[in-house]
Amino acid sequence: MEKKKKILIADDDTHVHEMITVVLSPDEFEIMHAYDGQEAVEHVCHELPDIVVLDIMMPKKDGRDVCQELRADPRTKDVKILMLSAKDQQFDRIVGLEVGADDYETKPFSPVLLARKIKRMCAKE
Repeated sequence: MEKKKKILIADDDTHVHEMITVVLSPDEFEIMHAYDGQEAVEHVCHELPDIVVLDIMMPKKDGRDVCQELRADPRTKDVKILMLSAKDQQFDRIVGLEVGADDYETKPFSPVLLARKIKRMCAKE
């Protein structure tokens, strides 16, 4: 049996956690949750997930700051980051990718399409 991929959902909206969790198979993924930026950094440093689904606008630490912090740390620099944000202007996407995100998805999103994107990102490892 193949090892489960670890996914950290970092978003202050519990509804987002629920939507993503419902579409990811518990047989394939171990899902962790963080509800603010500081908690996200701590989870990534301790658990080293395969992918972080990272909201930009969160309490305690902005998602862009989290992304930069993870990229600057040799232990976490290779963790894949999928930014998920209501900020949908082209400028916001560019900034998200420039601070180190591997991909960028806007809210509202299709949970099924997001799950496919997460699976593709896992397959590229």
